[in-house]
Amino acid sequence: MPLYEYTCGACRGDFTLLQSVHTDPGETACPECGGRDVVRHMSGFAPSVAADAPAPVPGPGGCGNPMGGCGGGMCGL
Repeated sequence: MPLYEYTCGACRGDFTLLQSVHTDPGETACPECGGRDVVRHMSGFAPSVAADAPAPVPGPGGCGNPMGGCGGGMCGL
C-alpha cells in the first residue's frame, strides 16, 4: 500500500497515511480537526537502510551484485 500525504482544506494541516489506492479521499478525516475536505497527494518513496548494514560492493559484473552476471536490466539484488 502506498503512503499518501494529505492537506486539510479546513485547518490547512498536512498529514500522512498508509492507505489502499482504492480508498476515496472523501472518506478520510483530518486527525487534527476532523475535517473531510482533504486533498490527497502521493508521497515520494524513500527506502531506508539500517545504519549498520554493509554497503554493496561491486562484483565482477560491476553492477553491485556480489555474484556478478548482470543481464536483462536486472541485477538480482
